[in-house]
Amino acid sequence: MGIGTLLSIGGALLDYSGKKSQGKREAASAKRQGEFDKIAAGQRVAIGQHEAAEYKRQAELMASRAIAVAAAGGASQDITNLVADIEGEGVYAASLAMHEAETEAEKIRFYGAQAVQTGRDKKKAYDTAAIGSLLSGAAALQKSGSFNISG
Repeated sequence: MGIGTLLSIGGALLDYSGKKSQGKREAASAKRQGEFDKIAAGQRVAIGQHEAAEYKRQAELMASRAIAVAAAGGASQDITNLVADIEGEGVYAASLAMHEAETEAEKIRFYGAQAVQTGRDKKKAYDTAAIGSLLSGAAALQKSGSFNISG
C-alpha cells in the first residue's frame, strides 16, 4: 500500500469525521434556536398580556373620569351608556392586543420548529455525506489492491 493510498484513506476518514461533527453542530444550533424562539414566543404573550391590562386600565380611568364629570355637571342620565361604551372599547382593545400577541407568538413558535427540523435535515445530509466519504475511502483502498471486496 503506497503513501497515496494511505493519504487518500486518511483524508476520507477526516472528511467523515468532519461531516459528522458539522451535522451535530448544525442540529445543536437549530435546537438552540428553537428553544430561543419558544422563550421569545412566551415573552411576546407576556407583553400582550401587559398591553391588554393597560388597555383595560385606561378604559377604567376614562369611565371613572366620565362619571366624575357627569356627576359634577348634573348629566347622570346618559352616563351609564357612555361608561358601558368606554368599558366595551377597553375590553375590545385588550382582546385585540392578546390576539395579536398570540398570533405573533404562534409565528415565532413555527419558525423555531422550522429551524429545528432544518437542523435535523442538515444533520441527515451531513451523515449521508460522511458515509459517502467512507465509501470513497474504501474505493480508493480497493483500487490500490490492498483491499479486495470480491474475495
